Amino acid sequence: MLWMPWFHRLSSCVLILLIIVGSAGSARAQGGAPSQPERDQNVVTLERIGSNDQTLSGVFDGTRYLFNIPANWRLESGAQAQLDLSVFFPLGGDQQRLGGFLEARFNRVLIGTVDLTQPGDRRVTFAIPDQALTPVRGDGRHEFEVALDNPTGCDVAPGERTAVVVRSTSRFILPHTLTPLDTDLRNLPRPIFQGSFDPDRATIVLPDDPSRDDLQAALTVAAAFGRLTEGRLQIDLTTVQRLSPQARTGNHLILSGSHTGLAPLARNLTLPAPLRETGFDAPGATPADGILQMIVSPWNAERVVLLVSGGSNEGVLKAARALSAVPARINGRPDVAVVRDLPNAPADMALAIDQRFSDLGLEPRVLRDRVGTFDLKFNLPPGQQIDEGAYLDLTFNHAATVDFGQSSLSVGLNGVPIGSVRFSDETTRVTTSRITIPPSAARSGANVLTIQTNLAPRSLCTDSRTIDLWTTIWPESALHLPMKPAAAEPRRTFNLSSYPLPFTLHPGLATTAFVLPQRAPAAWNAAALLAFQIGRQTRDAILQPLVVFADNVPSDVRVSRDLLIVGRPSALPILTDLGDVLPAPFDANSDAPRSIDAPVVYRVPPDASVAYLQMVAAPWNPERVVVAALGSDDAGIEQAALMLIDPRQRARLAATLAIVDPQQRVTLGHGRAVITGAAPTPVVTATPIATPTAQPTAQPDQPAPVPESDTSSNNALLLVAALAAAIVGIGVVIFWRVPWRRPPGT
Repeated sequence: MLWMPWFHRLSSCVLILLIIVGSAGSARAQGGAPSQPERDQNVVTLERIGSNDQTLSGVFDGTRYLFNIPANWRLESGAQAQLDLSVFFPLGGDQQRLGGFLEARFNRVLIGTVDLTQPGDRRVTFAIPDQALTPVRGDGRHEFEVALDNPTGCDVAPGERTAVVVRSTSRFILPHTLTPLDTDLRNLPRPIFQGSFDPDRATIVLPDDPSRDDLQAALTVAAAFGRLTEGRLQIDLTTVQRLSPQARTGNHLILSGSHTGLAPLARNLTLPAPLRETGFDAPGATPADGILQMIVSPWNAERVVLLVSGGSNEGVLKAARALSAVPARINGRPDVAVVRDLPNAPADMALAIDQRFSDLGLEPRVLRDRVGTFDLKFNLPPGQQIDEGAYLDLTFNHAATVDFGQSSLSVGLNGVPIGSVRFSDETTRVTTSRITIPPSAARSGANVLTIQTNLAPRSLCTDSRTIDLWTTIWPESALHLPMKPAAAEPRRTFNLSSYPLPFTLHPGLATTAFVLPQRAPAAWNAAALLAFQIGRQTRDAILQPLVVFADNVPSDVRVSRDLLIVGRPSALPILTDLGDVLPAPFDANSDAPRSIDAPVVYRVPPDASVAYLQMVAAPWNPERVVVAALGSDDAGIEQAALMLIDPRQRARLAATLAIVDPQQRVTLGHGRAVITGAAPTPVVTATPIATPTAQPTAQPDQPAPVPESDTSSNNALLLVAALAAAIVGIGVVIFWRVPWRRPPGT
């Protein structure tokens, strides 16, 4: 029949479309794990060091790349820089005028130039001479600069100037040999943290049955490395028996705890202070001393093992706290240190009312970048606050070649702008400008004064590489900080999105207590991640977080410290003590709350993995805060910790209760803030939210947000249906117009 070919064609079209849509969905599902070819160890792309495509345009422009190489690399001759460039001439491909040129410098040594005479894509290779392989920066990083020089661009409109894109596929060829890792304790956190293009990972290893002091030492170690690495180290925590072969071989190991608990691992290590029956045999060490030692890992020569221990619980804690006072002090061997005592924390030292920058050990500081930043750290003693009349006398000058109208200097305290200075002919000479410090901008403990400069040349056509733009901050600058006793703790408002406040209000975490269950490795690991991120926010002071077990929280700890409770509710008896103070209270031995102070409560299966985050003012002291990071299972505990750690997720927690399902869907409770400090008003305030007239009640099943459907799958099905319907419609039209339906002669 004549209509049969049309039907077969229509069926084929529908089948092809179904295959295409199905393939697209399959590609989405499998796209996360493409096969990767083995990487040439000498090749380092710009993408690998964290850079995206960079566009240079205008008259003079440039970009700079900074990177570290792994600690065991020794560069050899034959290095190259290969730039993948895309050149654009807005006037068209037949443009004959010179488009300028690029200069490339490696560690401030000119390694080549390239003329930009043709548009399009190209790869340019520069040889890196041996004398350029040594870093010249104080921080030891390598520096690679690419600069566009297009003086003819001054004669054309901005939209008609040359543009060059430096692609992230550009690469360095860095021939190298591998050398033994340096185990000098004075260089910590290196080599555990190297800051290179390869991620740094470390595993903290506890005894299998850790004491409270073992856990306290481990969390102190985590907080110390958070501070030392500015949060850029990847860490986890496990026990001796739970240490996987992959972690043992692939990660740096930090063994923290008593010598008896670490013996199953430590006895197999060739340590500078070997393990004996009574402890580690370090010359002159007593049981009360802490022991730090570091060796190259016997399981992987590109990793190290750091041991943090002692002959007693007191010694273990000393060793852990010593990591917050690096560089370590050694006697004789650089890979072993005996910790007998700890220096006083800077925050506990008296602070003079008048201090010059030179008194704080600062020399003249020159800021040369277009945007330059300089941080000055100081501490206010506990129980003291700044009085009226505080100020900064800033002594500085700058180059006369800057544009006074577009250049400036600004000052901030703890991230809050407090003043600025307008540039002029007068400020090109050494001058002093007074900036008032509002008392409310300072805080007890660590403070950061930030000086930032924005320097602009007088003409767009000025080559900033040939004209020196600078600002000098002189050590004659002075702080005037009159202080008075704090009459009472100021009233503060917190919610979960405020984390890590209030724990970071004390620079040494001396007002923080972790409340943990016994025999709960998942909760211990989550607590270590939280301690690491809290430590990142601290400065200078010796770290002194406390750990207590949830079935025995002393009354003095409850009254004097902010509590961070981590684990499964059924393993945390202190939650029963808190009772209905919590917006989602728990009965004893239950992992599901008996009620929830939220607009809507949903029912989900009892085996669902749910995270519960709660914040309340402590019922035993309204000036203290209790934060609970809870999970119905181990995955829920991890989810609760990650919600607090990730700033993007934490911003979603603008309440005192948050319930999070495995898809990170968040349900917030009614309470919006916790207020601490002496005040006659209630410590917990709640802002009502419009709720349905008939609110669902809690069911025996575990409450959590109701899961949503997979929208991507639904969209794919709708697309298939729409395409099929369209093809069928077209087929119907064709069917009615084919020749076999028409009478002869029509």
